[in-house]
Amino acid sequence: MSKKTKERGLGRGLSALMSDVSVAAAPQELEKMPVASEAPRGGVTSLNIDQLERNPEQPRKYFDKEKLAELTQSIKDKGVLQPILVRPLPHKTSDKKRHYQIVAGERRWQAALKAKLDAMPVLIRELSDQDVLEIGVVENVQRADLNPIEEALAYKALSDQFNRTQEDIAQAVGKSRPHITNMLRLLTLPKRAQTYLAKGKITAGHARAIIAAPDPTELADAIAEKGLSVREAEDWVRRIKAADGKVAAIPAQKDADTRKVENDISDILGLVTDLRHKGPGGELRIKYRTGAQLESLIKRLKA
Repeated sequence: MSKKTKERGLGRGLSALMSDVSVAAAPQELEKMPVASEAPRGGVTSLNIDQLERNPEQPRKYFDKEKLAELTQSIKDKGVLQPILVRPLPHKTSDKKRHYQIVAGERRWQAALKAKLDAMPVLIRELSDQDVLEIGVVENVQRADLNPIEEALAYKALSDQFNRTQEDIAQAVGKSRPHITNMLRLLTLPKRAQTYLAKGKITAGHARAIIAAPDPTELADAIAEKGLSVREAEDWVRRIKAADGKVAAIPAQKDADTRKVENDISDILGLVTDLRHKGPGGELRIKYRTGAQLESLIKRLKA
């Protein structure tokens, strides 16, 4: 990497590029736009769909099927109203037409494919690998298109591949530095927990409890299957640690009143308790670690 590339500020000039891409052309202008096999650099032009290729390093991996279907129908009705940003790929002598890699706008390209369009409007720019990654991160993060794991992986790529600091990344995407730090911490979660997070089965708020749990995967499974709240997940970790790491059953969801009574009893007895209230009755479990604790509890109950 050249010294000039290293010194270039993260995101510098990207706002201008994104502004270019966000400018919509009139439908009648797009219809008149000629399809070029060797497209000129600069303004908006049109390329055949088969000349466009997705970027395998695109930060966004998951696309909402319903929203993609809605966009496909819109494109069928009105066409592609905004050009996508692409860069030329190295020309191969075996190719009759030059190919281009999508930098921003892959969802529109996917919808155009589903709508069976032959061509679509593009804006061509000469961009480095670093430019492509930065634009992909900025575009998706600012539009809230990435799930937490995709966002964290994108930040990690910027840091690992281009030696960008967390402060650099924060300034580029308009986030705070602690936000970048917290997102990167998500990558320390077990793989199964990362999958749950990517699919929306757990939230980033559960991450702290999962990371601190003696068995993170077990807790992640419980959150995903039982719908435990962040507070309930934190309570479960606290109880496990209080019991010296002995495995305890995952509690069912409890309302705020039940949790308060349970915590009050635990504070009074100095022992871990599990209150299971059902209808007019219920069950109270008190956990002790030693015989001395049991004797002390018996004395309190007799007093």
